[in-house]
Amino acid sequence: MPRKKHNNEAGVILVIALVAMGLFSLMLFGALSLSLLQLKLNAAKIANAQALHVADAGVNYYRWVLYHDNNDYCNGEACQPGPDYGPYGPYEYKNQSGNITGYYELYITPPAANGSTIVNVRSIGWVADHPTIKREIEVRLGIPAWSTYSTLSNSNIRFGEGTEVWGPIHSNGGIRFDGVAHNTVSSALLNYIDPEPGSNPNEFGVHTHANVGNGTYDITEVSDGSNPPNPPDKSHVFMGGRNFPAPVVSFDLLNTNINETYAMATSAGLVFDPEPAGTADPYSVAVYRGCGNNGSTCDEGFHVTLKTDNTFDIRGVTQTTADCNGGTPTLSIQNEEVTVRNYPIPANGIIFVKNRLWIDGQINGSKVSIFAFEDPITGNITDIIINNDLLYTNYDGTDSIGLTAQRDIGPGLNSEDGLRIDAALIAKEGRVGRNYYPASCSATYHKRDTITVYGSIASRKRYGFSYSCGASDQWCSGYNIRNLVYDNNLTFAPPPHFPSTGEYSFISWKEK
Repeated sequence: MPRKKHNNEAGVILVIALVAMGLFSLMLFGALSLSLLQLKLNAAKIANAQALHVADAGVNYYRWVLYHDNNDYCNGEACQPGPDYGPYGPYEYKNQSGNITGYYELYITPPAANGSTIVNVRSIGWVADHPTIKREIEVRLGIPAWSTYSTLSNSNIRFGEGTEVWGPIHSNGGIRFDGVAHNTVSSALLNYIDPEPGSNPNEFGVHTHANVGNGTYDITEVSDGSNPPNPPDKSHVFMGGRNFPAPVVSFDLLNTNINETYAMATSAGLVFDPEPAGTADPYSVAVYRGCGNNGSTCDEGFHVTLKTDNTFDIRGVTQTTADCNGGTPTLSIQNEEVTVRNYPIPANGIIFVKNRLWIDGQINGSKVSIFAFEDPITGNITDIIINNDLLYTNYDGTDSIGLTAQRDIGPGLNSEDGLRIDAALIAKEGRVGRNYYPASCSATYHKRDTITVYGSIASRKRYGFSYSCGASDQWCSGYNIRNLVYDNNLTFAPPPHFPSTGEYSFISWKEK
């Protein structure tokens, strides 16, 4: 009996030991499994983070491609059609040791045919060890256009009292600004001798003589030559600050842009050439060839009226009003063709007129660039005149008008009293502005009330819509109130094939 009891106790201990070992093994296996799972999760988490870096490397790589070739939207390969515009790749992603650690695919949507510079790039990245874990980034890239500036000039300019500007201003010369600037005012000059009456020697590249009250004018804007400069705070004038010296924006770049745009007009746009058949551009609208002969139907130029149905009317101008005071052109239409022809705005948005141009009207959902140039492209004297309103219907970037004149662009003597111009304006060789008209020209029209330019201005010579006269520097001609309202939609979505400056930069970045 005692021996039997001992055997029973040994059996119980064995069972307990086996159960304990089983539980321990189960716990050990669970712990190992959990550790392995945690390792896998950590590896997946690392792969997920690394995949984002690989995808980001893809969009940065393509920004580099566009920097070297602004028109390469296919990475040098056979272009893929929409709607996906890809994939291109996969391309290898290597670490600093040159080992392949991941891959990315690219989807590259080119700019719209209307001349926008915006390129959409999608990049999908993954690491080599975890090909099923992918991250996707989508960016928009664009080159800032000349219409980035509310006002751009190649010469010394002055903005008088009563001028209020909401967009950036830049001049390759000096700037005297006596109004209110809500954005940055920049000049390529550190200091300069302002030719304006009452100026001091060596004033800042951007300075003001604004009225500070009680008839007293600011005279504290003299530079000591220090670079960087240390101008006094004038935030009541320069609400967005001032920057000088700043890089030059070259007007000579326009030569290439105009020639390229003219080629686009002859291939897919519209050209109106008044030269006789055989001399006129063979791609020009045939019915107007020869109308520029002396005494013919468009010897003074063309009148274009934009319309809200994506078309425009055009007619020849046969006679203009006489010069004022025997020399100052009034640039107003006296007689024009009875026949009005209507054309759709071409798909690429380019209209090239090889004669003087008057323009007015309104668009709705259109983007158009209109040029007034005679041969030769460099050095002739063709103007664009805007005496009546030129309007958008939509102010969300849907509508845009670009006007580029060989010489001057702006209103003539008989312009509207409250004139509005919705457009990006470029005067290649001349100026954007209104000529000086004394009271002897017209007691009614020599002074006008308000002009509003909604868009941007680029003027090789000094811009201006108003004039001050006499020792009292009082307004004596032109528009009393000048509102220059910057359209920020024009920065990356300008009118068709508008000139650009700088390089591609990121407009937006998001993970999809």
